[in-house]
Amino acid sequence: MLWLTTLAAVFPILGWIGGRYWLFDLFNHFQFQYAAFFLLSFMVLLLMKSFRGAGLAALLLLIPLVRIAPSLLEPTELPSSSAPIHVASFNVLASNQRYEDTINWVRATDPDCIYFSETTATWAKALTALSDAYPHAIEVGSGFAFYSKFPINRHEIIPCSDKDFPLLIAHLSTPVGEVAFFGIHPLPPVSQRWAVALDETMKTLAHEVSQESERVIVVGDFNMTRWSHMSQQLAQVGLLDACYGKSPGPTWMRKIPLLTIPIDRIFFRGSKMTCQQFSIGPDLGSDHRPVHAKIAW
Repeated sequence: MLWLTTLAAVFPILGWIGGRYWLFDLFNHFQFQYAAFFLLSFMVLLLMKSFRGAGLAALLLLIPLVRIAPSLLEPTELPSSSAPIHVASFNVLASNQRYEDTINWVRATDPDCIYFSETTATWAKALTALSDAYPHAIEVGSGFAFYSKFPINRHEIIPCSDKDFPLLIAHLSTPVGEVAFFGIHPLPPVSQRWAVALDETMKTLAHEVSQESERVIVVGDFNMTRWSHMSQQLAQVGLLDACYGKSPGPTWMRKIPLLTIPIDRIFFRGSKMTCQQFSIGPDLGSDHRPVHAKIAW
């Protein structure tokens, strides 16, 4: 068990110190798994009376715990003078056919606006059933669909690279002022080329967010976790992760514990903005779970 624990330590350490390289950055996404493994190793080694080994496992357990801890801490919640904006995001999975379940979940959850990624022409047609409750929409038949109760003052669709889905920027007129809503879905970093494309997308997103003077909300399937080296670019432009202190659990591949990671995310930035609620939705047939948040100021 001791040799296995020592070998396992290579992965979180490589991710932490070598995350600038795309392959090593992949190791950053599995902090929950590392924590579970080192905790189990600690307990087994204690039972085996290998106290030095147990001490090593406890020391290694600190690595994922230090990285997970900030997302478990409740940030200081600012007092808000307005009703919250309820936003949601769901990667429907192109091959998923549970259209009715998805529509029923949207009606029951009742977000003010929702971004669907990985839509197809069939999904786009099915989602038009929401038009009665969401009169404002932007649809790209193969890519994404955005539905809003708020009027859309203007919008643009920005290509991020020659491989990624485009970035949606929609300026919404809400009862408490204009909000710049971003929807994003980069390709997963499963190869060097795709990892470069993901990094280009994050740079484009960070640049566009930095150009906004009003409040900003960003949602989507990011195909990277909060521990990825690439996430640092989002923090540098002031984006705050809505899940912190509320629900930092996994959203993708939840049925496979060794793979499950939190890549469906919601961010915000702006004066006095705070997240009042963040939660992960039910299984709707996709390999992703929907996420939704209530953000106020």
